[in-house]
Amino acid sequence: MSQLHKCLLTATLAFLGLSACGDVSPPDAEQSSTRQAEMVAAAVPLPLPVGCLLTSLDTDGDGICDIVEATLRTDPNKADTDGDGLSDYVETFGFGGLDLSALGANARKKDIFVEVDYYPNLRPSQATLDKVITAFASAPVSNPDGSTGIALHLLLDQQIAAADADMNLSPVWTEFDVIKRKYFAAARAPYFHYAVFAHQYDGNFSSGISRGLPAQDFLLTLGSFNGTEQQQAGTFMHELGHNLGLRHGGNDEANYKPNYLSIMNYEYQFYGFELGGTFGALDYSRVQVASVSEAAVYELTAFAAVAPSTESDLARYFGLRFNGVQVAMFSATDFVDFNNSRKYDFDTYALDFNRNGVATDVFPMSQNDWAALIYDGGEIGFGTPGMSRHLDREERFLVPPEKMEPCLPGDPDRAP
Repeated sequence: MSQLHKCLLTATLAFLGLSACGDVSPPDAEQSSTRQAEMVAAAVPLPLPVGCLLTSLDTDGDGICDIVEATLRTDPNKADTDGDGLSDYVETFGFGGLDLSALGANARKKDIFVEVDYYPNLRPSQATLDKVITAFASAPVSNPDGSTGIALHLLLDQQIAAADADMNLSPVWTEFDVIKRKYFAAARAPYFHYAVFAHQYDGNFSSGISRGLPAQDFLLTLGSFNGTEQQQAGTFMHELGHNLGLRHGGNDEANYKPNYLSIMNYEYQFYGFELGGTFGALDYSRVQVASVSEAAVYELTAFAAVAPSTESDLARYFGLRFNGVQVAMFSATDFVDFNNSRKYDFDTYALDFNRNGVATDVFPMSQNDWAALIYDGGEIGFGTPGMSRHLDREERFLVPPEKMEPCLPGDPDRAP
C-alpha cells in the first residue's frame, strides 16, 4: 500500500472513530475533525508549480519548491510566510477550484476572508462594509512585503431565501448550521469566516454573537432593533474580533474597561472613536495602557502608555466614552472629564466604570489587540493543503461556543 493510501486510510479510520482493530474510540469530535482534516491535507498530492520538479528541494513542505519560493519572495522555511493561517501554496496557486489569488490573496501580506450572507431586507450597505475594511487596512500590522495593514476581503455573497430566514434562531448554532450547510460552500471552510446578517437569536435583543473564541462563524442580529449603519459596522468588527480571539477586555472579560480603547469595549461598539478627524472610526486597541483604579481617578493626566506604546499613540484618541456618555477631553493622555461634570477635577475621586455598583475595581493594563489576533479560529487554516498543522494552544477554543455571552443589547423599542 502506498504512503498516500496509508495516510488516507488512517484519516478515514480516525473519522469513523475506529482503530486498526475495529474498536470504537471516543475522541473529542472537534479535535478529531481537525486531526482528520490535517491528515487528509498532508496526504493530498499538490500539483507542482511551474519551475518545480518532483526532486526539487521543498524545505518547508508547503508544495512550493525552494527555487520558486525565491522567485515569489516567500519564506522557504515557513509554509505560511505572512502568518495569516493560509499556506503560501493556496494563497498563490489556489486549490480545489478555489483561486484565492484571484480574490486578492497575497502570500506576503496578511489576508482575512469573510463570506457575508444576509436575510431579506438586511443586506448591509457597501459603506458599512467599507468602514471595517478601512479599519483593517489601517492596522499597525507589518507584513513581509514591507506594507502595513491587513487585507480584509468581505464577499457579500447572497440573500438567504425568505423560507430559510428563521426570525429567531434558537438554539442559535443548531439553527445557524441549517443555513450554513445550504449557503456556505464547503470548499471555503479552510479559508473563510462566515457571517450572517439575521434578525434575532434565542429570543433576545443582542446585537450579535461569535461561535466561540477564536472561531469561524459569527452572527449579526441588529435586524431585531433596526441597527444603524454605524452600529452595523461596529458590531461586524466587534464579532469578527471575537472570531480573531479578542475578548471584551482584550485579553480578559473586564467589559467597560476604561483604559481599553477598542471596538471590543461595549462603550465603543456602536459609536467608534474620533481618530484623525474621522468620527465613528473603528479600531481595535493599538496601545498598551497602564492599569486604572476606580478608587483613584485623576482627570489631569488621564491614561499612561506602557512601552512599546507611546504618549503620541495615546494622543491620537478622541471621543472617549464612560458610563454611556462621550466626555470632554483634550486627548487620551490628559484632561479627560471622566465623570462628565463639565469641569476638570484637580483631586482624585472614585468612579464606577463597569457599572457593578462599587468603585473599587482595578483594571489591569490593556493590550495591543492588533498584535494579539489569532488567525486560525474554527476551521481556518486546518485541512489547508501545503500546511500540516496542529493547534498551538492547549484548547481548540479559548471560550467554547456554549460559553459565549450575548453581545451588546440594542433598544427593543426600535424593533419593527
